[in-house]
Amino acid sequence: MLSLYRNQLIGQQKRILLIGSGLMAEAVIDQLLKRNDNFVVVASAHVEDARKVIQNKERCSAHHLDVTETEELRKFVKNSDIVIAYIPPQFIVPIAKICAEVGKSMITSQYTFPEIRALEEECKKKGIIILNEIGLDPGIDHLATVKVRDEVYAKGGKIIEYESWCGGVPSPEFCDNPFGYKFSWSPFAAIRNINNDAKYLENGVQKYIPASELLYSTEIIHVNPSLQMEGYPNRDSLPYQELYGLKDCQKLVRGTLRYQGHCVLMAAMKSLGFASEEIIKVDREMSWFEYLLSNIRFESCSTNYLANHHITQLANTIDQKVFTLAQLETLLTKVFNRVFSQYYYKDKSEEQLYKDAEQITYTLKWMGIFDPKNLILNNVTHVHNFAAHLQTLMNYRQGETDLVAMQHIFKIVYPNDPRVYVKKSTMVKIGHRNGKSAMAITVGVPTAVATQLILDGVIKVTGVHMPNISEINTPLYEELKKEGIYCEEEDY
Repeated sequence: MLSLYRNQLIGQQKRILLIGSGLMAEAVIDQLLKRNDNFVVVASAHVEDARKVIQNKERCSAHHLDVTETEELRKFVKNSDIVIAYIPPQFIVPIAKICAEVGKSMITSQYTFPEIRALEEECKKKGIIILNEIGLDPGIDHLATVKVRDEVYAKGGKIIEYESWCGGVPSPEFCDNPFGYKFSWSPFAAIRNINNDAKYLENGVQKYIPASELLYSTEIIHVNPSLQMEGYPNRDSLPYQELYGLKDCQKLVRGTLRYQGHCVLMAAMKSLGFASEEIIKVDREMSWFEYLLSNIRFESCSTNYLANHHITQLANTIDQKVFTLAQLETLLTKVFNRVFSQYYYKDKSEEQLYKDAEQITYTLKWMGIFDPKNLILNNVTHVHNFAAHLQTLMNYRQGETDLVAMQHIFKIVYPNDPRVYVKKSTMVKIGHRNGKSAMAITVGVPTAVATQLILDGVIKVTGVHMPNISEINTPLYEELKKEGIYCEEEDY
């Protein structure tokens, strides 16, 4: 296999190893193949996916690669000029270590892990760069933020508040499910993200939101006059005060955007245990309904938040002939007792709770929870089950498009000027019908452009980096603007 790989590369000036063949891979490949002196080798554990992603393309090849096979991985890296790692986070560090060992630069859209930061000196000695966090978020957000920061600082100003929001959702015309969401990237990663705690800065004070309260901690974000979304804090924003050099900031938050109503509904599913990391173990084939009905998580709830006649009304909306009305009422009682025990609902009237219960019941019906043919997967986690099931319902269909929204909000002051200036830096992109998604374009193209700039010697810095310094950001921003990928700035 590797000898074939070598033969295909004879005479090729730049050999680019792309490890991974997922949803973002094709955008990376197509951008790199705009240059005739590039040859892209796609190496993946799912070689059929790799072959599919390069179908009808020239100057590229597909190969099987198990990245846990260290020697095989090392051979691929050695025979490349540069490496792009588009692979789950748990595999990034081993790849980075091999790249540092053999002296090959590496680019990834993943966050910068401490183990990779530890490779700083080795990378400098080898004269290579490991460039992390170059995609959409993280990636374009860094470029837009640093651009405004540098311009403000050059005028002697201070940034006293900073917000960064980003999310990928279906285009409005294809927003046709209760969650207002479809998967343009890993379903498992997307669902698992709701299990993260969040930290941010508010009025100069560090704030902490536990994962149990995260999806109830939303605020309305006015992206533009026709697009109003809800946002919630994403993981730990505090390190970015130093990473961005925003020493004067009294508010600093990075967050996720969704259509309004998504978060509270997903929080309801989470309170029912769907996002749990516990492994499901059953001794027989079991439907979702049966499993939830017998799940011990519901049994500790004794308070009834809805009147019996409301439960009966909702149970009668469920069209199925396998389970009895009493079984349906029992499950719904447990569901609503569990969901409505959350603090978010404590001040709601029964009329308001009933409206929420209608939406939750509709969602459970839409998910097929009351269909005995929908079986749970045994010996995997709840969150894996949930993600796998939603993937069958919430993938993009042929001809549907997605929407990516990103917005940064700065509050700025200048010496001898009493005013507080507000600047918004906004990008909204819609995917191509029957083509690449907006998510794939805004993640993949920045990665590919950064790769090209390193190959061409435009980005010369070595070591371990993210795009937060001018030597990286300035040329990268200029090239991405040519591709139409940048944030529009507006002063208020």
